[in-house]
Amino acid sequence: PAGTSCSVGSDAPSDCLPGSYGAAAEQATCEPCAAGSYTSEPGATVCLTCTAGYLCVEGSSAPQPCPGGTHADQTVLATVGYLSNLTSDCIVCGAGTSCSVGSGQPTLCLPGSYGASERQETCQLCPAGEFQSASGQTACRNCTAGYLCVEGSSAPQPCPGGTHADQGVLASVGY
Repeated sequence: PAGTSCSVGSDAPSDCLPGSYGAAAEQATCEPCAAGSYTSEPGATVCLTCTAGYLCVEGSSAPQPCPGGTHADQTVLATVGYLSNLTSDCIVCGAGTSCSVGSGQPTLCLPGSYGASERQETCQLCPAGEFQSASGQTACRNCTAGYLCVEGSSAPQPCPGGTHADQGVLASVGY
């Protein structure tokens, strides 16, 4: 029957697996769902149109968001409504940005953080002893001599009132 396949020599029909369908009776094999469609149930006779804003490659059993480190191509979404090709419709996020799973656009790394390479899900905090005052940067800068830069610093800070920098520590780290 429709929704199944019977290979040569089989003694019983087999349900089409999720991601495939059997539109008619007497099929030797099930057909994979076309790019832009999916089916999550076994024994399907048709595939469903991909959920708007999601990715359905050929043979999909469920709509998926673009993976972390990439973002959805907004031109494709505006034209078609869904994504159908992982390599061309999910665009790699550039250095200095991050893209969490399902992102529609890249997000610039905030001051105090950086994105050293492309395809990052999150930006990294500047380590202690470094800072970054601008957004969208790929590296942090060394702390200003005599100042304090804790992890995630967006600017060097003087020591709080009533305290002073430990000259031994400053000499050992070079600032």
